[in-house]
Amino acid sequence: MQSLELKGVIPAVLTPYNADHHIDTQALKAYVDFLINHGVHGLFAAGTNGEGMLLSAKEKKTLIETITKQAAGRIPVIAHTGAMNSEETLELTRFAQEVGASGAAIVTPWYFAHDEESLYRHYGLAAQVCPDFPIFIYNLPGNAKNDMKPGLVKRLRENFANIIGIKDSSKDLNRLCEYINLMGKDFTVIVGTDSLVVPALLMGAVGVVSAVADVYPEVMVKMFNAFVSGNLEEAVRLQYVVINLRDALKTGPYVTPYKAALQMRGVNVSGYKPPFRWPDEQELS
Repeated sequence: MQSLELKGVIPAVLTPYNADHHIDTQALKAYVDFLINHGVHGLFAAGTNGEGMLLSAKEKKTLIETITKQAAGRIPVIAHTGAMNSEETLELTRFAQEVGASGAAIVTPWYFAHDEESLYRHYGLAAQVCPDFPIFIYNLPGNAKNDMKPGLVKRLRENFANIIGIKDSSKDLNRLCEYINLMGKDFTVIVGTDSLVVPALLMGAVGVVSAVADVYPEVMVKMFNAFVSGNLEEAVRLQYVVINLRDALKTGPYVTPYKAALQMRGVNVSGYKPPFRWPDEQELS
């Protein structure tokens, strides 16, 4: 199986658009370089902050391929390939492997409630279609409405060797600890909540898929490095800085305040896909 060691700060890459709401691939390439040049350890393509759930399969492929090719092996790229149906999920997962992504993360299908057997079969199909491609489960019950219980994750891991980890965005430290305790050290647990990074690392997680790192990658990297070097006091101090940044970036509409903040830094990641909107003057102040 394709080898992959994933850890550290992994920005949930934002998607720039032009005035016609089409993906701006040139701006995206420059943004990928911005993130890599600020020391991040991986990239997460077409996820929630990348607006992946809003996009067509063709647009998702554009994101995944552009980010993967621009990264050019410098750091791992995890492609989010989850969709509402298994057919598109399999198509996107195959595509991610074909264009050279390091692995795939698959969120549960959303809107409809699915029982555990349905979810098991959904992930099992993806693992079987790409048996030598690393796959991460992406648990986002607040948005997707389908929760990946630890017992189900363990069952999948026991039966599909290429399901190697989980990105847990439940915002529940107890749940994250359940995964770590049940699955053991050979299973990669990544936290998906910026406010819980240091607690998650203390309990055995190995990294974060981060929204704050979209705008302030250097702060997130500094916090992670402080933790790894044993400077827990500095890591905790920076965790509170990150919490404050996270709160500020959540002012106004969803996602677009991150882009506005990047523009203030001189990084051109603009535009949006309706029904998103740009923050107004009061929200930007």
